[in-house]
Amino acid sequence: MEKRMNIIMWLKNWIHSFFHYKHRRLPTAQFKKIDYPFGKEPAKHSAVNVDCLDSSWCPLMLERDYIAWLLDVEFLTSQPLSNSETEALTIFEHMVTSRKTMAQMLPRLPAIIPQLMRSLKDDNISSAQLAQQIARDPVLVGEVIGLANTPYYRRSHKITSIEQAVLLLGQNGLRQLVSRVAFYPILNINSRTMTRLNGARLWQQSEHCALICRKIAELEKTDSFAAYLAGLVSNVGLLAGLRIMDELFTTKATSLSHSWAFYQVFITLAKRLSYSIVTEWGFPKAVTQALFEQTDNHLLTMQTLLGQILTAGDRYSKLYILNIHQRMPKTTDAQDIINHPCYRQFCNDTY
Repeated sequence: MEKRMNIIMWLKNWIHSFFHYKHRRLPTAQFKKIDYPFGKEPAKHSAVNVDCLDSSWCPLMLERDYIAWLLDVEFLTSQPLSNSETEALTIFEHMVTSRKTMAQMLPRLPAIIPQLMRSLKDDNISSAQLAQQIARDPVLVGEVIGLANTPYYRRSHKITSIEQAVLLLGQNGLRQLVSRVAFYPILNINSRTMTRLNGARLWQQSEHCALICRKIAELEKTDSFAAYLAGLVSNVGLLAGLRIMDELFTTKATSLSHSWAFYQVFITLAKRLSYSIVTEWGFPKAVTQALFEQTDNHLLTMQTLLGQILTAGDRYSKLYILNIHQRMPKTTDAQDIINHPCYRQFCNDTY
């Protein structure tokens, strides 16, 4: 228990450190970057100004189709709640309202990460010294070199060394990468059948959401890292909820619910749990507020800028996921969605 509490306290401290440090730039290699989160320039479209923070053009059944994909079922049924579903939702709601979270179940993080976080705040450390620290952890080595070779960076030759990768990514790139490595085991937990099946899918969408949120924030000239972080952890309550449902339905030897009525309630509770978890983790107010604004549809008309970015990023990333898996909502002309200027700008290709 003491080790778990130490992990929780460390998470709080390093999240705060990201937002309370003297800003500086690491030397960044002079390579041209592609300003698109998925690496491919979108097709040219009309010069008419389109507000991509307004995602009301997205299909009405988007959430329902996304959950069906997440659960690996063809569709969700339209039927009233069963007794077992009602009981499961009651248990989940009690957990959310009593502020019990999954924080005590956080896995151990790579030992190099706390040291690397301190180094990223050090004005005197060089990119070569950072490269030496990263080289001690094989997981980080692979992540850093892998990110440097993504289509986001236009490179004529493959990056093969840590030194080159660190120089190319710069400080912001490293901050985002370390966040990804830190939260990956949290958002991709392998446990029972259901969580094991859905964890990877949920992480895939979370990553796309974070990247799209970052890009929208850059265009809006606001804090792109706060937007990236909000998108990355917005599903933490959903994963915790899926894990609970997995255990409940397994214990009762009952098949997992495929009822849309069930998931309409479940999703709302999961969003509230996400807010509770990131608040407990000590995230900055702007990020927790953005997640709070996702908990009630009535708040959508009173959102902060970061809240609007998170809403749009969540919807666009789900559209992208459904499209690449050929699960686009059947109630809408898929080609109209793909041709929409906002979709082409943020969801054009994989990264």
